Amino acid sequence: MKNYIALFCLGFTFLISCNDDLTTYTVGEDFLDNNTNLIVTDTVSILTSTIQLDSVSTTNPSRLLIGTLQNQDFGVLKSQPFFNLLTSNYDIDNDATYDSIAVILYYDRYYYGDTTKIQTLKVHEIIENFDPKNDDDDNYYNTTSLEYSDTALGELSYIPYPNQKDSIYIRLNDTFGSDLFDKLQSNTYNNDDDLYQAFKGLTIVPDGNSNVVLGFGKSTMVMRMYYTIADETNEDSDYYNDFSIQSSTRSYNQVTSNKAGTILSTLQSYTDILSTTNTNNLAYIQSGTSVNMRVEFPSIRNLNALEDNGTTLGASLKFYPTLKSYQENYIGADSLAVYIITKKNKIVQQLYDTGGNYVYAKLNTSTDEFDSKYYYTADLTYFVETVLSSSYDLEYSLLFQFPNNNNSVNKINIYDAEDPDYRMKLTLTYLRY
Repeated sequence: MKNYIALFCLGFTFLISCNDDLTTYTVGEDFLDNNTNLIVTDTVSILTSTIQLDSVSTTNPSRLLIGTLQNQDFGVLKSQPFFNLLTSNYDIDNDATYDSIAVILYYDRYYYGDTTKIQTLKVHEIIENFDPKNDDDDNYYNTTSLEYSDTALGELSYIPYPNQKDSIYIRLNDTFGSDLFDKLQSNTYNNDDDLYQAFKGLTIVPDGNSNVVLGFGKSTMVMRMYYTIADETNEDSDYYNDFSIQSSTRSYNQVTSNKAGTILSTLQSYTDILSTTNTNNLAYIQSGTSVNMRVEFPSIRNLNALEDNGTTLGASLKFYPTLKSYQENYIGADSLAVYIITKKNKIVQQLYDTGGNYVYAKLNTSTDEFDSKYYYTADLTYFVETVLSSSYDLEYSLLFQFPNNNNSVNKINIYDAEDPDYRMKLTLTYLRY
């Protein structure tokens, strides 16, 4: 029995990892070894950091994200939608008279930030074609920009009520509206191509003084042109013509972030890795701009020294969000998507389990006498098996982000502390024959 224990401890000596720049947890002797040779350990070394991908595809979003957020850690985030508009009605009665034109945005109940302050939105006309910059890629990204007119077509200052009202109404310039009306009535524009050649679409620019991003339904927003037609009694009857987002490739959200002067300011390239030792033992996650948590297990392949006559039964990662960041994001923070990434932070694929289902880090909010804190758990069994069974040193790590990374601007912080009550742990269970 003494020889067995010595062999086991010697094997786990290889798991000890030291690095001056990255947080590590070294393997101790807190394991269970029963008569069936079932071995459990939760002290595998872990390196945790924050990274930022170079861009996120936001083409054809389900919602238009509009607003500005200001945070001392994440910096200033700005979200501005770009979209092309078409109409299904190119036939306007010759007796019709133009009345007005407006953009109507319908809340989809998503918001992040302070809704008690006045927000100002300005509508501008896009003056550049929706042409992807890369011939091999039809997508638009959070970093993509299109030229638009310096002069606003319309402006609205208001206090948002995303849970109490259904829409906002932004009146547009009548010169723009009457010109568009005349071109439709005279059949100068009589199909989608004609309209697109003259009118590329709109963008909605938020002011920089607010601290909220709001979600509006993409499928429900319209630019509505109102007009009247006199009937036989010379009484005017009201009509309108709607312009909506109909193309799946000519709409996207531009989400930019200025991190100057923040704790994340050194993230300049997707290859940059910002250790939690330099960020107050916290990892940062923010959707929209794709700030992600990176988790690495540098010595996990050394488990092969113990698995010549055994097999991994399970691997589960457990980690804790800060209470404040969870309370700010309790809607939409119940899970995190998990991706396999390379040493240079390139995404290989979304992680799935041994049953072929995508893996998510699930938030546990139940409390018991042993653990009253909220925490995430993720099944990493397939990932561990893949690394251990490969004939190559894959040097894979894991990336954690919000599942709706391209459709929200949520943020959350994850503890990475030596405090045993909040320490990130990978619990491994394996069987020796």
